Amino acid sequence: MDLRGLRKNTLEGLQTLSGVLLLLGLLCSGPQSAIGAEDRNEAAAAQPVLTLEAVIRMALETNRTLIGSRYGVEGRRLGLQGTQAEFEWKLAPGADAAANDENRSFGAGVVLEKKFTLGPVVSVGPKVVRTHDDLLGDDYSGEVELALTVPLLRGFGREVNLSGVRAAEYALRTAQRSHQLAQVNTVLTTVGAVYDIVQQRELVGYYQEQTERLRHHAILARAKERVHLATPIDTYRAEIRLQDALGSLNRAKEAVRNAGDRLNLILATPLELAVRVEAPLDFKALDISLDTAIATALKNRIELKQVADDLQEARRASRVSKSDLLPNLDILSSYTRSGRDDRLEEALDLNEDRWSISLSSSTDWSRTAEKAAYQQSLLTVKMTRLNRLTRIDSIKQEIRQYFDALQKAEERIQIRKEQMEQARGKLALSNVKFSHGLADNFDVIEAETELQTARVNWLAERVDHILSRYRLRAAMGTLIQ
Repeated sequence: MDLRGLRKNTLEGLQTLSGVLLLLGLLCSGPQSAIGAEDRNEAAAAQPVLTLEAVIRMALETNRTLIGSRYGVEGRRLGLQGTQAEFEWKLAPGADAAANDENRSFGAGVVLEKKFTLGPVVSVGPKVVRTHDDLLGDDYSGEVELALTVPLLRGFGREVNLSGVRAAEYALRTAQRSHQLAQVNTVLTTVGAVYDIVQQRELVGYYQEQTERLRHHAILARAKERVHLATPIDTYRAEIRLQDALGSLNRAKEAVRNAGDRLNLILATPLELAVRVEAPLDFKALDISLDTAIATALKNRIELKQVADDLQEARRASRVSKSDLLPNLDILSSYTRSGRDDRLEEALDLNEDRWSISLSSSTDWSRTAEKAAYQQSLLTVKMTRLNRLTRIDSIKQEIRQYFDALQKAEERIQIRKEQMEQARGKLALSNVKFSHGLADNFDVIEAETELQTARVNWLAERVDHILSRYRLRAAMGTLIQ
């Protein structure tokens, strides 16, 4: 037999033997992976499946930060009710008692009072007093007093008297807008957590596929090494890359658990409850212009509504502070109908009239503190106006930043997609060369690694693009509608 033919037959026999060994390795490893996949599928099926919209709705209802924010809004609403109560009718019962060496007295009455928004205060109060004298006996007196106080300068007008109410309304509006911003932040955080789970779950699938392929390469390399068709370097190369893939797989699984715990914290659900979520990974190109995005943001951003309200409140407070420069000048008037007798029935006839009117004023002539407070209020108006302009510029810059980031992300997605196609072509070529014995497993493993890297990068760019779209919507003030 020719030596060349003998060598050819020997090589064919060895390749056949290696193929048998590879088949046995696949049969040994396949059922285990299938069993593991079956267990994972059963565990996943037992978990509740929530869409992204359902998770967002749940977060808006159960998030502890939002619940605390709602408590803050309710507290501001109660504070407003407290300030409005200043202008309600007030009924105040009262009693007094006195005693000395000669007599003892006891009186009881009630006062009905109301303050009007212009500043006048009116009150009416019936009262009965019983006096006991050791020598003269009992004596009764009764009266009904009607009093009116009208501020003429300082303290007159709705703007001054309703200042506390207007401040409480402003505080309530501020709390409501803070709650809306907390909702926006919660939605962004929830979306980020959901897509973190989706991304890491996809990576787990990627690394599981890569692990299976590299395990097959390692089995094949060991089989070839036994029959001297491969070198130990080929075996080491496959096993090293297999260990790298296993490490990446374990890190991805840990990241899935961590992302799930993060979502549980957002939803205020027990950490032991594994929540399975689904979210689309579809790529959607940017379909809005920069000018339109900026105009939409300037129309809808909560922060701009807040700074506009801040400016209005600062101007109102400045007007109130200016009114405090006026001196106190009040008219005090009262009318009393009274009666007195040793019998209670006669004392309640109220046959005596008494009225009075007076003008009172008390003020600091220099008004130094009030003048300083008024100048401070003017500075507050100027600072608030500057803050508004600064906020407008910062929102425009934020829109430009997210808009540019989305455009760059779209370019990177296209680049990653082309890299992935190139890596697939390289892998196909490497497999052909390897199957015909024209190359060792180096080219195949490197091509698979490059393909895996391209897939991971392409997934990361898509997720980043989706999150950037949500950030842009938040920056435009249209995330929650």
